[in-house]
Amino acid sequence: MKRLATTIALAGLALSIAACTGSGASSAPTSSPASSGAPASGDAGTLQISARNLQFSTNALTAPADEPFKIQFENQEGAPHNVSIYNDESRSQTIFRQDPISGPQTVTYDIPATPAGSYLFLCDVHPDMKGTLTVQ
Repeated sequence: MKRLATTIALAGLALSIAACTGSGASSAPTSSPASSGAPASGDAGTLQISARNLQFSTNALTAPADEPFKIQFENQEGAPHNVSIYNDESRSQTIFRQDPISGPQTVTYDIPATPAGSYLFLCDVHPDMKGTLTVQ
């Protein structure tokens, strides 16, 4: 009987967690869930990235050259994060930047058409959170 009660309690907890994390709550600029560097199913132009435990879910993103694209960013923790894009490690030229958001929250960034090349993306609040955006 004790085993059955434990199993039922764990199943209920799993359902509660799934219901909370699958809500896709929205916020500015625009929103939807995210988790990897691959395009979202249903929107081939949207790249996915998330932040958790002071790390990005990927350190490599690829986007089309000379075409606007979207990055769907999910901050899965309370610490503020963002995804900014710079010309290189010197950060002498900003390609894209938005203010950090506290989580849990998901936003979709509209990235302007960018020439082919290799760019740095990072969290401005936590500069060790970074990766390479390859535009080709």
